Amino acid sequence: MIAPSMTAFSALAVWSARPPHRWPAALGLLALAALLSTTLAACSKPEVAAPPAEPTMSGNVVSFPGNQDPAGLRLVAVSGATDHQVLLTGRLGWDEDRTSRVFAPYAGRIDKLLAHVGQPVKRGDALALMSSADVGQAQADLHKAEADQAQGRNTVARARDLVEGGVIARKDLEQAEADLARSTAEAGRARARLAQYGVIGAAPGAINQSFTLAAPVAGVVVERNSNPGAEVRTDVQGAPLFVVSDPTALWATIDVDEAQLALVQPGQALLLSTAAWPEREFAATVLSVGEAVDANSRTVKVRARVPNAGRQLKAEMFVKASVTQHGSLPLVPADAVFLRGSQQVLFVHKGPGKFERRTVLLRPAGPQFWSVLQGVSVGDSVVVGGGLYLNQLLDTAK
Repeated sequence: MIAPSMTAFSALAVWSARPPHRWPAALGLLALAALLSTTLAACSKPEVAAPPAEPTMSGNVVSFPGNQDPAGLRLVAVSGATDHQVLLTGRLGWDEDRTSRVFAPYAGRIDKLLAHVGQPVKRGDALALMSSADVGQAQADLHKAEADQAQGRNTVARARDLVEGGVIARKDLEQAEADLARSTAEAGRARARLAQYGVIGAAPGAINQSFTLAAPVAGVVVERNSNPGAEVRTDVQGAPLFVVSDPTALWATIDVDEAQLALVQPGQALLLSTAAWPEREFAATVLSVGEAVDANSRTVKVRARVPNAGRQLKAEMFVKASVTQHGSLPLVPADAVFLRGSQQVLFVHKGPGKFERRTVLLRPAGPQFWSVLQGVSVGDSVVVGGGLYLNQLLDTAK
């Protein structure tokens, strides 16, 4: 094809080279060249391509042209019932059967701390020395009761001699004996009150207002929330001054979805894993299953005891509990299912280029699978990684 621009330039060159008396003929030649240039330019325009065929929708079925599955859609067959492992998340904490949170029984001031975090202690070992006006009052009550008791003994002895001599009536002796019994009981109560909290003994009649805060159980000091000189109040319940626990056994609190409660029961053995020791599994035993479902997470708290003789596990670690679920229902990948309103749906491959949207009834079967109660059967091919695209096509068509 001759370039239009070259033809016009050639005609213009011929016209300008002719003498004036032959210009009319040259002008005709120039017009012819211009017409030829326009015709050739029109012939050089590309043809407009026909629009590609669009998928068609009929009810809940999407059909693609040419019976061809679109690229990017992955199909997975619904598998039969098999035993598989279900992972449940949880957190480690102190074994409350071997833990004591120590509070001060009296208001006062911490004079000296005798224990630090990580220190092993036996029952009765001193954790801190404290001074308290309440302790002084308790010591004073004890000394008063002991003095009343001593006086009561003397009164009874004199009354007995006087009764034998016929000076006073026997009822006076009986009254003295009753007073002695009351003072003896009061002295015993005051003495037991001080001994219960490890109050430092004082000389008879002396009041030092000091007492020892002692460990109520054997274990390790795992937490300390006190400082020397700190004031302690009993009318405001804050954090415990000390926490003593035996870290050779821990509790695991595991969150179990309400739909998976059948997987765990008291006495059942579990295997725990943690990010700190990815190559190891730790045995645990279920102690109890909670009686209430959390209103927000829809989970139930399950408590398990974890032996920790080597103390590799630490409180507040996150763990995963592995439980075997015995399969009785078909399984579909979790990626194949999505929510449409309040319904769970997926797409089933019905043939080349044809996909049907179905509502299914499912039950959780771990983080990667759903157990199928209704909607699909073993052997059906379902769409993974493209269901939302197909769902958008159907919803847009409506």
